[in-house]
Parts: sequence; C-alpha cells; structure tokens
Amino acid sequence: MDRSDEKRLEKRQRRFIMGVALMVLLCIVVSVVEFHTVPKQPRPKIGLVMRGAKDDDGWNKVQYEGLNAAAKELGMDVIVKENALRSIGEYRKILNSLVSQGVQRVVVTWHRYPPEMRELFRQYPNIEFILQTTEFSEDNMMSCSTRLFEVQYLAGLIAGFQTKTDMVGYVAPFPCVEVNRGLNAFTIGVKRANPAAHVKVAWSGDWNTPDRERAAVDALTMENVDVLSYQQDGRTVADAAENRGIDYIDAHELHPEHEHCLTAVQSDWRTVYYNLLSRHVRTGRMANANNYLWQGFLEHIVTVAPLSERVSPRAREAVTRSVRDRSKGERLIYGGEIYDNNGVKRCDEKEILSNEYLRVHMNWLVRGVEQVE
Repeated sequence: MDRSDEKRLEKRQRRFIMGVALMVLLCIVVSVVEFHTVPKQPRPKIGLVMRGAKDDDGWNKVQYEGLNAAAKELGMDVIVKENALRSIGEYRKILNSLVSQGVQRVVVTWHRYPPEMRELFRQYPNIEFILQTTEFSEDNMMSCSTRLFEVQYLAGLIAGFQTKTDMVGYVAPFPCVEVNRGLNAFTIGVKRANPAAHVKVAWSGDWNTPDRERAAVDALTMENVDVLSYQQDGRTVADAAENRGIDYIDAHELHPEHEHCLTAVQSDWRTVYYNLLSRHVRTGRMANANNYLWQGFLEHIVTVAPLSERVSPRAREAVTRSVRDRSKGERLIYGGEIYDNNGVKRCDEKEILSNEYLRVHMNWLVRGVEQVE
C-alpha cells in the first residue's frame, strides 16, 4: 500500500468515527427529550364557595362568571362548591376537599361572616380567603367588595324622577353595614331628585327568600309604590315587580326584554378578580398592603347599565350630570349635613364621611327611610 492509499484510508476512518460520534450524540439528545422532559407544571386552582347556584341569574351567577373569566385569562382553574349551607361542619368538609385538590386561594361569596366562621378560616393559615365584606380583614382573610352604593345613588336619582305617586320602594334582607350603605345612598338620590318622595323599605329576612321577597313586593304595592329597587341574591323581586307592572332597577344584570326594567346597577367582577389573581401571579399573594380591595366608579368597576326608553329626559340628564361631576370628584354622596331617621346628625355641613366609616361603621339608616311592617 503506497503512501496515498494510507492517507485515503485514514480520512475514511476519521469520517467513520465522526459519523459514529454524531449518531451517539443524536441518540443522547433524543433520550433526554424523550425520557427526561421537565414535567409540566399543574395549573393553579382557586376555590369558589357559594351559598346559591352559579346559574341563579343573580349574585352567585355574576360572581361565578367574573371569577371564571378572570381565571381562564390567567391560566387558572376554578373549583366551584355550590349551595353551601351556613353550618361550620359543612364548611370544614368543603375546605378539606379543596385543600386535598391543591387549592390555596378560596373566594367565599357571602356578605356576612359570623365569628365561628372566621375562627374556622384561622385554622387554615395556608389558605388565602377572599371574603365579600368591607367590615374586617385578617392575616389570611382579605376583604373584597365594590363601592356599589355609588351607583345605587344614581338609581335613587332615577327612581326619584320616575315616580308619579311619590312612593319609591326598596327590598333588602335586613339592616347591616352593606345594606345600609346602599339603601342610604339610594334614598339620598331619591330625595335629591324629588324631596317630596317617600322611600319605603320592606325587609325579607335573608339574602335569598323568594316567598318573603314576593310578599315584600306585595307590601310595597299596598303602599302605592310605583318604582322600586332591591338588594337580594336572586331576581325574585325583579320578576315580581315586572308581573305587577312596577318599574324597577335591577340589582345585578340588565334585562331589556322586560318592559319595566329601567336599568341595573352593576359591578365588573371580572376586572376585580383579574386584578386580584394577576397580583397573585406577580407576588404570590392576592392581598395588597391594606389587605382589602374596595373599588368603584372612579376605577370603572361599578356602573349603571344603559337606560330604558321609559326613563324620563330629566332622569337621564340628572344621571349624566352626576356622572360627569363625580368623575371630577365633586358632589360626594356622603358629604354635607346628613341626619339618620332618628334625628341624629351623622355628618356636619362641611364634613365628608371617611372611607373607613363607610366600610365599617354605617349602622344606621338615613332620614327619609320608612320601614314597612
């Protein structure tokens, strides 16, 4: 074999060795990809515990749709527990079930939380609870609500201008800070639109009591009420008003197919929950430094739905003017001289009730609220 043949043989050997090396490297890469892929991270889960059903066409429905939409946008799953009773035993079972499924954040869509329920929540320190209240917050319990009273005031303006009998009605479960704040704002709006109007409130006794709510509408009908609003979980009051030919302002969603639905007061729960969940993505917690979230008109969270053609030009003008003024920080609802319905002065002429007062301490009804037995 001459020298040139040896060189050709050496080149072939080197090429063969390089080819084998490349084949081995390729096999290693394929093995790593095939058998050692980084496991896919599970989607974060959030629990939603509701006293009613997610399709109740009221409070629970808007909560579910808002949270579900926000979670979907952020790649999270919602585990829903419907029709939860108020017993601590049942709540413990629900929470244990959620924990076993890897849930670390739980939204509880009630309006009031008795001490024994708060004590139960303390027993789950690794769970971050989001509670629909403004009255308290703790380390693992965040207060979350909307300033719905700001648009309940606008509803009052509409009702005050619309009534022909000077009798305006309101149905609510019972007096509490959440209810008082909305009813008082509604009444202030009615009286500013029509000082001669009376605001009649009928108590139903709870958040979802259809028979009592229908009876409350009947009682208001006997008082010659021709416009009403309400603050209940479902739509019983709205349906009863429609059936009796009474104009009404819905508490949850606009139903333009109903002749007597003038408008609706609404909260953008999708945005509320999106802000909370995206904060969790950034920081690991939904809670902010204050451990509560209370947004409203200026943040575009609460609004009045489009007005029915039945709404008078005067009412439309008043709403437009009020929205314009309030966007500039003027014409505050709870500012100036305010008396409660026992004659006690609650706000001085040059005073404005603070957010802290409105969130926690409104345990009275404004002058002008008349309770129907």
